[in-house]
Amino acid sequence: MTDIIPARDKIRGIVYAYTPMKRYDMVLDLGVDWIRLNVPFPWKDRIGGEISDGWRKIKADFEEASAAGLKVMPSTPTIFGYKPEICGEYGTEEFYSNVSRATAFMAEDLGQLAPSLWQCMNELDIPTFSGDVPLDICIETCRRSAVGVLSVNPGARCGTNFASWRDESRRVGDKLFKGDHPFAYVGDDQYFGSWQGGSVEDWPGVLDSMWDAYGLPILVNEWGYSSKGETLTPEQLHDCPDNKLHLEPVCYHKAWCNEMPGGHNEQVQADYFRRGLEIFAAHPHVLGNFMFCFSDAKTCWHCHLPDCPAECYWGLCTYDCVPKPAYWAAKETIRKLYF
Repeated sequence: MTDIIPARDKIRGIVYAYTPMKRYDMVLDLGVDWIRLNVPFPWKDRIGGEISDGWRKIKADFEEASAAGLKVMPSTPTIFGYKPEICGEYGTEEFYSNVSRATAFMAEDLGQLAPSLWQCMNELDIPTFSGDVPLDICIETCRRSAVGVLSVNPGARCGTNFASWRDESRRVGDKLFKGDHPFAYVGDDQYFGSWQGGSVEDWPGVLDSMWDAYGLPILVNEWGYSSKGETLTPEQLHDCPDNKLHLEPVCYHKAWCNEMPGGHNEQVQADYFRRGLEIFAAHPHVLGNFMFCFSDAKTCWHCHLPDCPAECYWGLCTYDCVPKPAYWAAKETIRKLYF
């Protein structure tokens, strides 16, 4: 069990995604001092071999963010990043050992660019990020990824994040956090009013339940509200005639079946961020939060189409880094409650 975490000591973070512009000055002016960046598998075609171009690029991003005055939390690859042709067959000791070797390399190569906070994998409790790989293998992969980081940096705080707090995530958590586990926090993502029903006011119950389950500090790894999209009934949303592209219902209709009072627009989004930041500041066991996300996306990563609410309108800023009302609401609330 941990002591109460004062608001001034909490992590103030944002997922820096989508825009190619490096507006770290705007991140800092927001009152945020942490960003999350996804890191790829570090080698091209064999364990310990030639460094991949993707790794070189992300390390340069870490260096640039650090030079700007930001702290960075790496998010290590999902199960798909550890290819069996390189790491060995899923579920074998060879595979798990190579996962740990890869994350140990990440921690050593990044060094002081990532000295303290790590997210190991992402939302392994849903098929989007685990595919058809057996869940027990994903769970052990997550554990071994943390073991690799800690073998190089024993002072690091490693954890992982659920896609939402529900019966399935609790079953995953009961296996992740059993025995002598390597994790320092438990993380959660919730998108109340967009992907999920409910509202931002449902966060306290989630936080209390997670604390009661594991007694670990809680990091809110992702949370936010889409600022655009119509709202349809579940029946309307799942009616996708002649869907030759096999789009997700939200992508097909450009609409949600959940909303906060007032719908999906920029002012409701601003109020949502203001209230969420108030809840996380007040909760005694919240380690911190990472807002999702800094900027809108040009295209949706589900359907690859523009103007899709499924992924395109989560930002506090537009794709071109023009602040939306949510940016100013978050800035005001952070300054008021976290300093």
